[in-house]
Amino acid sequence: MKKTDSILEDYSFEVYWKDELTASVRVEGKDVLVSRYTDHPLRQLFASEKMTRPQLNRILELRCWDRGRDDINELLAHLGLTEYNPREIVRRTHGVSWNDFIWFRFPGEKLTGKDVLVRKDYV
Repeated sequence: MKKTDSILEDYSFEVYWKDELTASVRVEGKDVLVSRYTDHPLRQLFASEKMTRPQLNRILELRCWDRGRDDINELLAHLGLTEYNPREIVRRTHGVSWNDFIWFRFPGEKLTGKDVLVRKDYV
C-alpha cells in the first residue's frame, strides 16, 4: 500500500474514558463523522459530530508526542514507524496520556482501560 493510499483510506475507531464509550468515529472520504455518547467536558474530545480529516488529525496529534522532541526518531522506531504520522502513533499507543483516562480502541481489538491506561489510580 502506498503512503497516499493509507492517508486516504476510510477507517473507524472508538474513544473511551476508562471503560465508558464516549464516542465512535468514522472517517469516510473527506468527512469525519462522530457519534458522541457524552457531553462531559473531561471525557469528550470532540466539539461537533462532523469535521474534516485535517481537524481530526489535529486532535490525534494532541494525543501524540511533540514532533519536535530530540528523541522523536527513537520513539517512532520503537513503534516500528519511520515517519511522524499521528494516526499510526495513536493506533499503536491507543492515544494514552498520563493527564487523563481517554484512550482509543480500533476494530478487532478486545482491550479494556486496564489493559492500556498507565495511571495507577485507574479505579
